[in-house]
Amino acid sequence: MQASAGERSHAEIRRVWPRDGHIRILGTVVTGGVPDDIAVDKPWKLRLTSRERPEIPVPSGIKRLTNRLVHGVTRTPRPTPRQLYFPVVRDGAHFEAVVAVRDLAVWDALPREHWDVHVVATRGGKELALRVGRHLDDMPGKKQIVKFPEQYKAGVAVLPYYTDGDDLSIRCARRDDANRSAR
Repeated sequence: MQASAGERSHAEIRRVWPRDGHIRILGTVVTGGVPDDIAVDKPWKLRLTSRERPEIPVPSGIKRLTNRLVHGVTRTPRPTPRQLYFPVVRDGAHFEAVVAVRDLAVWDALPREHWDVHVVATRGGKELALRVGRHLDDMPGKKQIVKFPEQYKAGVAVLPYYTDGDDLSIRCARRDDANRSAR
């Protein structure tokens, strides 16, 4: 038997404010259907994971040195990693995280990219990764109901949205002209 959305551990969204070049997320860590304010070994972080971007392999020591020299001479930026991390301010079970739109409107932006949102920490030596979503409001199907405004930076449209499962994700899309959107 699978736990209902209210009983499973997740990060319940209270508010999402996409404006002024930022996406501000306010929420509550929920474990077993109740707010979780138990201490963690390492502080909470907001993790965005790209569904489309490939994992960058960890280079050997010699390869790292070679890459550092090549990047220093050519001044080419490093590719954007598959996972991005942002600090989380926590007050008991409640948390706040802010994602700067400029951090998602990267120089190597894909034509269309989706970032899944989790809050992560370590407790008892084990990683906790909780999906960020809105499940406790008795309003299923937010993908068709809730629409957030797009923000634009460096030719990339950035738009938070709810998935079919009422979890929060962020969609980014390159823009060629003023009429295209991230949808």
